[in-house]
Amino acid sequence: MKSIYVKLVLSFIITILLSVVITVVVTTFLSKQKLEMRLGQDMVKMGEDFIDLYGAEDSDKAARFLSNSSFIHFSFIIIDDQHEEKLLGQPGPPIPITPQEVDQVLDGKRYSNLNEEKGDRPQPNVVGLPFKENGRSYALFIQSHPQRQFSVIQDVQNIQLITILLVGIVLFAYVSTIIIKPIKRLSTAMKVVGQGEYNVQVEYATNDEIGLLTKNFNQMTKELNKIETMRQEFIASVSHEIQSPLTSIRGFSAALKDDIVSEDKKIQYLTIIEKESTRLSQLSSNLLKLASLDSEHQTLTLQQYRLDEQIRHVVMALEPQWTKKNIEIDLDLSNVQMEADKDLLEQVWLNLVTNAIKYTPENGLVKISIHQKNEEIDVKIKDNGIGIAEEDQKYIFESFYKVDKSRTLKGSGLGLAITKKIVRLHEGAIRVESKKEQGSIFTVTLPIQKNRTKKDSSV
Repeated sequence: MKSIYVKLVLSFIITILLSVVITVVVTTFLSKQKLEMRLGQDMVKMGEDFIDLYGAEDSDKAARFLSNSSFIHFSFIIIDDQHEEKLLGQPGPPIPITPQEVDQVLDGKRYSNLNEEKGDRPQPNVVGLPFKENGRSYALFIQSHPQRQFSVIQDVQNIQLITILLVGIVLFAYVSTIIIKPIKRLSTAMKVVGQGEYNVQVEYATNDEIGLLTKNFNQMTKELNKIETMRQEFIASVSHEIQSPLTSIRGFSAALKDDIVSEDKKIQYLTIIEKESTRLSQLSSNLLKLASLDSEHQTLTLQQYRLDEQIRHVVMALEPQWTKKNIEIDLDLSNVQMEADKDLLEQVWLNLVTNAIKYTPENGLVKISIHQKNEEIDVKIKDNGIGIAEEDQKYIFESFYKVDKSRTLKGSGLGLAITKKIVRLHEGAIRVESKKEQGSIFTVTLPIQKNRTKKDSSV
């Protein structure tokens, strides 16, 4: 996985390199063609202005012209038709011109060495301009001193720095846009999820931290969408569980008002009303229990007791259910003394054993065992019932989940959720192993003695 940190560093290095390359190309083009061309034009204009002043009645104008600080890096030399030289302005190195080039200018042609190769070291740029004064031909040569070349180089360097800065800003802004784009998509998707729409997936093509974050976000929205579906199914299930007994109670209560109903029927109707009321009471009790376990202030009432005796008591309490289906109960219970909340753990064994009996067919087998290892206890409840599909196993401990969507087996889907919360409250763990039509094994692992420093911790 390529880290976003590595990407940023590489992007920065590539941006700098591209900026330097682009800048070198641009400034080289400018310095070789544009800057020297501009320098040549300035020198020609300078020479033409000087020629206009040369020989004028007010000769001081020419002197003032040459004393201007702008010409400190230039030399002016006038050569007449007799090849006599006259140096004006700032002295400088000898002008690199030949007699033939002097004759060329005296013949009325301009001269410039700006486009000639000068080697690696800065050489003076020279421009020659012809002019006539009092019928005589003159050649004005203007040369730039090497200092002027260094000044041009400095100007080029300044342009390079500015170009690197501008090109770097543009390139890095572009790279940053590419990196930030998936973050913006993720932020937009988060806003959608925040509005309650969980069926959201964000595309990603990178394997960096942002790609991993996007992958985890997609997984989170899938889970949230499943939980939302489970919640809606739970509401529908609870509504059904409440509505069904209420309908029976309402109907049989209305029938009891009819004096025509026989005494036997009245007893039958009252028995049904009592049974349905018990169902409602049990549902309400489970909901209250779940809310209590979810609270931040749930505490445990710890006490020492025999775990094996508690499980035997639970099995005996459920005898009418397993004898009705002719189910064999196989107990392998070691003598185990532990410290826990006895009432809460009894709820755990009631839920698990009841489920094992409910989902085991007639003439089936339920095995319950206790094994102690070091400071932990494993309680296994195994049945040879209908089993649980692999895709359902990760959700069966959720508050809003029912494996039996058709409601052929009654239940609100709260039992295992309550069980898991109680086990976690005891700092234990519960897991399931199951295959369709091959039964299930629920294993509860608990510490023999709970850490008292966490006695009042929440689930």
